[in-house]
Amino acid sequence: MNKLATKILVFGKNGQLGRAFQDTLKDQEQVIFVDRAMCDLTQPKQIECLLEQYQPQMIFNAAAYTAVDLAEKEPEIAFVINATAPEVMANYMSRIHQGVLVHFSTDYVFNGSKTLPYEETDTPNPLSQYGKSKLTGEVAIENIFATAPKNGANYFILRTSWVYGDGANFIKTILRLLQEKTALHVIADQYGVPTSAEWLARIAAHLAHSSADSGVYHAVPDGETTWYALACFVGQIASSLGITLKVLPEHIQAIPATDYPLPAPRPYNSRMQNQKLKNTLVNLYSAIEFVDWQIPVQEYVTKITRSKD
Repeated sequence: MNKLATKILVFGKNGQLGRAFQDTLKDQEQVIFVDRAMCDLTQPKQIECLLEQYQPQMIFNAAAYTAVDLAEKEPEIAFVINATAPEVMANYMSRIHQGVLVHFSTDYVFNGSKTLPYEETDTPNPLSQYGKSKLTGEVAIENIFATAPKNGANYFILRTSWVYGDGANFIKTILRLLQEKTALHVIADQYGVPTSAEWLARIAAHLAHSSADSGVYHAVPDGETTWYALACFVGQIASSLGITLKVLPEHIQAIPATDYPLPAPRPYNSRMQNQKLKNTLVNLYSAIEFVDWQIPVQEYVTKITRSKD
């Protein structure tokens, strides 16, 4: 199959990851970016009709219900978008010769009680309705492809965490608060890995066009941090770029998560081991490099601050 001629659908056009894909896939000949106006993911029939209309050979499902706290009040909507919609996509793609489905999941499928980074073989046990809905979507995809005809179709479930890109995210919020507030308190006992949407889109595209085995992959850069340490790092970058801050990085206050209660419980440990993905891609593409999370964060903060000048 000529990869440049592959017909691709990307769901979630206007999200951080969807926008990153618009850049990553700009050289593809046949790619269609799907937004809510084109397809309401709460309506499975609409998804089926769209797939039959465009008949893609590859799908990147970058769409998701990500309102973690609101999902506690409206789990039905979270489940239909995060579980039923990818199930419909899997039903379609599993029947396509050499078809590929790339679906994005989350660190929230784990409860965070493990002291080491999570591996793909660890048993998920989500705490929140959001996490449960994402896990249900994962299981649906795996079950469908497991029973599908052997036609060369593949699926990749990429679990990621703390995504930032072109849209609302923690880093942008911290940058704004550091310039507006006179005091700032940030949670210091939840651990994870900030992940650039641009990096994630590139990694996903490489994997989708590869001969890698179907399955779950943890897609995060190297290293780990806390929300507090990330906020301090963002502040340090901003200061070095000459941004005037009302709260200096060294004056950010570290607090426990119990001091900032939210409707949906969060895992204290969201660290994920990326060695499986790293080994797979390095074996396929010798030029692939996994960088520490700090490098793309520094590039991102520099980019968004300079874009305001």
